[in-house]
Amino acid sequence: MSRERAGRQPLDDLVACTVVVDPVFDQNCYVLLRRDTDQVLVVDPGLQGEEVARLLERRRWRCDAILATHGHPDHVLGVPHLRRVAPTAPLRLNRADWSLLDPDGWRGLGIGQPAPVPIVPDQDLAGGSVVSWLGLELAVRHTPGHTPGSVCLVVAGDCFSGDSLFAGSVGRTDLPGGSWPQLLVSIRAQLFTLPGSTVIHPGHGHPTTIAAERRHNPFVREPTGG
Repeated sequence: MSRERAGRQPLDDLVACTVVVDPVFDQNCYVLLRRDTDQVLVVDPGLQGEEVARLLERRRWRCDAILATHGHPDHVLGVPHLRRVAPTAPLRLNRADWSLLDPDGWRGLGIGQPAPVPIVPDQDLAGGSVVSWLGLELAVRHTPGHTPGSVCLVVAGDCFSGDSLFAGSVGRTDLPGGSWPQLLVSIRAQLFTLPGSTVIHPGHGHPTTIAAERRHNPFVREPTGG
């Protein structure tokens, strides 16, 4: 059964974040609620998609859009469940990952089964673009390496990093489309340039900060003098 992860939840005075965790892969789906409304954004609904749909129904929240940090099935398999309760909510995914939604491409990944219905993205989530939502802006940073179309979403002092950067680790690059050199460049150029206090909300595992990963992440920590 899915669960909500304990820990730092509020993004700021305007947005509350509920994290629903898929216990199979410890994958995080983030439900962002604009506190003064009943409207939400859903980031990376995976195997816990049915639970997320029930959460929206139970709390009578309206989903405005579904944002996917990349196209692997453990981050998008829940889209059909959400579309049952939010049929007009567009799925936004970087165009470089649209081909990853082909069920034939998922075979052999070991990440769940193909969705019962095709998952079709509606809009590009292009690097350098901004998702404007109820007066807030989520900046899209293109971070290829885990997949060609991986992105991170930055809002105020928070970053949803998908499978690019984890607490003490990074995304794997041995799957089709992965690139270790690209991932290193992405993390150092797109993420380590954020303020050190930026809270990283990863696709798997617990939150961390940019400063902590600069100092301690054994894969990409910055060299120290001496």
